[in-house]
This record gives sequence, C-alpha cells and structure tokens, in this order.
Amino acid sequence: MPDSLAQFRFGMSAPAAAGVDAVVDMAVRAERAGFDTVTVPDLPGFPSPLITLTAAAWATTAIHVGTFVLNTGLWNPDTIARELATLDQASDGRLEITLGSGIPQPALSGIIPADPQGRFERLRATVEAVKSALVSPGLAPAFTGRPRLLIAGGADRTLRLAAAEADGFIIASVPPVPKIKLPPGQLVLPEPAAAEAFLARLHGYAGERASRLEVGTGAEVIVTDDAQAAAERLAGIHAYLTPEQILASPKILIGTLDEIAAQILDRGQRLGLTYYVLRGAPPEDLAALITRVRAG
Repeated sequence: MPDSLAQFRFGMSAPAAAGVDAVVDMAVRAERAGFDTVTVPDLPGFPSPLITLTAAAWATTAIHVGTFVLNTGLWNPDTIARELATLDQASDGRLEITLGSGIPQPALSGIIPADPQGRFERLRATVEAVKSALVSPGLAPAFTGRPRLLIAGGADRTLRLAAAEADGFIIASVPPVPKIKLPPGQLVLPEPAAAEAFLARLHGYAGERASRLEVGTGAEVIVTDDAQAAAERLAGIHAYLTPEQILASPKILIGTLDEIAAQILDRGQRLGLTYYVLRGAPPEDLAALITRVRAG
C-alpha cells in the first residue's frame, strides 16, 4: 500500500504505431504535463522500441523512458541487456525496463518460443541477464544507474518471479481470461474481485518485499460527466462484465477528473496499485488529474 501520495506515478502510453516523430512529440508533451514516464510497446509492425525511446530521450530532459512491455521472446537475453544498457546511457539514466514473455501472434510464428513455458523461461533468462549486467558489465556496457525493473504478466509463475526478482509488477491480464473477440482498440478488462485476489497472491509471494514492490497497470482513460452511461455502453462490448464491474475494473478509469482521481486513490489503498500508464486522452488533459491525485 502507498505510504505517501508522492508514491503514485503516471506514465503516458505513446502511439508507437504512428511512428517515431509521434512518440517524440508525445514525450515532450507528457514531460510538460508532469508525467513520470513515456512508454512504447514492442509489437510486430511497430518501430523498434529502443531506438524510438532513444529519440524520445534526446528530445526531453526529465521524463523517464520505458518499454511497456518489452517482448522478451523476440530477443536474446544477453544482447538485449546490452541494448538496454546503451539506452540507459543515451537517456542519462532515465530508463525504466518493463519485461514480459510476449503474446503469440501470427506475425511472430517461428520467431518467439511457441509454448508458454518456453516464453516464460526466456523471460526468466532475460531478467537474470539484465540484473547481472547491472552489477557486472560484460557483453553489456555499464548502466548509468540502476533502472527500475518491472515484470508484466498474468500467470501465477510470473507473479512469483516478479515478487522475488523485480522492483514491481504490471498487470497484463487476470485469470480467468474470458475467451471473447473484442473490437480493435479494446482490451480485456479484469473482473474486480479476481483482480483483488490476484494482487493479494502477489503480495503474499513477495513477503517482506511486498511494501517495496510497485504495482502498476496500463489503463484507458475516458473523461466524461456520465460514467454510468459510458460503463453501460462498454458492457455491450465487454459482455462478461456488468457496468458496475467495468467501473471498478483496475485497467480502466471512467468519469470526471475528480471521480477518476478518487478511483486511483481508492485502488492505491485497496490494491496497492500506484503506477498507471495511461492512454485515451491527450497528456495536457490529464495534467490536472496528476495534480489532484498527488494532492490527495
């Protein structure tokens, strides 16, 4: 649980599909709006996340740059540690690393490990390679500092790995994941009670580390004066949840800025959720939200 309001952090999810220039523009605007990080994904058809983040770092001075999420199935653990160390140097120590095992997609067939266990073992090996490079440069050059290392996932073994080895955990999915085909741009939303139980297991696995383990998520922001109507509309798409469950799901924020700030503060206290990577609204429109949350 957060010890202070200052522990809440906010990232801006940049539109990597729009190209490097769009990410750089978003990074500059997010920095002005008071965001802590700007992030890009690692997906087929998108620009290289590390080169894109280097451009974003050179266009800014304070905001941290981060992968969200680096698909470790695509990379050799030791060589990606070298690439990350180089990006850390290029950003003057402003790198944050979020690693995940990747999602099997047709475009990645034959490139990433085909089975979940193989992808998890690649994730584990990458965590080990990065942590080793932090203390003993070899193939990788020295890191400028010690980047925050987060692990994203939805399986119990990933919870255990994050609890033991990482600085934090990012909610990718929460089991049971409904088998449903959603329209483009829509992601599966966790059922609130399942999410609470899921994070309780994470904190249980972390033991004495639980209070130091950051918990975060990506979240769509829908700013509206009628949260109930928005939730009812989304329930027509996410038929596995009620409007009330959608309003309480940790991977979406709906309402006025005051209502959304109250949701973030409540989830911080109940779930220990203190890091949000936001999408769906321009960073300028969310600057006041960050101020509200940090004011309590």
